[in-house]
Amino acid sequence: MASVLILAAAGAAVAALLALRLWVVLHSQVLVPRQSLSLLVVAGSGGHTTEILRLLENLSNAYSPRHYIIADTDEMSAHKINSFELNRADRDPSTMLPEYYIHRIPRSREVQQSWLSTVLTTLYSMWVSFPLTHRVKPDLIWRWLEPELVWKQLGEFLEINADRELLEQSLGAAA
Repeated sequence: MASVLILAAAGAAVAALLALRLWVVLHSQVLVPRQSLSLLVVAGSGGHTTEILRLLENLSNAYSPRHYIIADTDEMSAHKINSFELNRADRDPSTMLPEYYIHRIPRSREVQQSWLSTVLTTLYSMWVSFPLTHRVKPDLIWRWLEPELVWKQLGEFLEINADRELLEQSLGAAA
């Protein structure tokens, strides 16, 4: 019975956060057209980062700045992204300094974490990621999505996806 109440409270908290986020997004400033498209890349851990970087290899510099979101404990992905961006800058002489940013959010679920405590850590991760996505205001969001990624990193997927939906709704309302 207690776990049902905790899950209901967590669901209500998520609904309240989404409603608050919707209000913030819909009352934000009007977007100004730009020469380039800002890209937000949600990098998974392990091989998922490598896979998404392979997909990004052939993108032009018109997709700039590039914002990468990684888990706060994922040093390997940060290293891979830095290497990727420096190699990209070396291949293109017109690029003086690559314009990219690495943003860290808390993991929603650690390995062997109980499902009940995952609700709380996911809410915390959402709390951190919503303002980040609002501040960055990307034109495009790119994420590598496989079924096991959704289950391993459910919170990161949900919070970025929910924020993307809210941004798309606000862009439609602003247009």
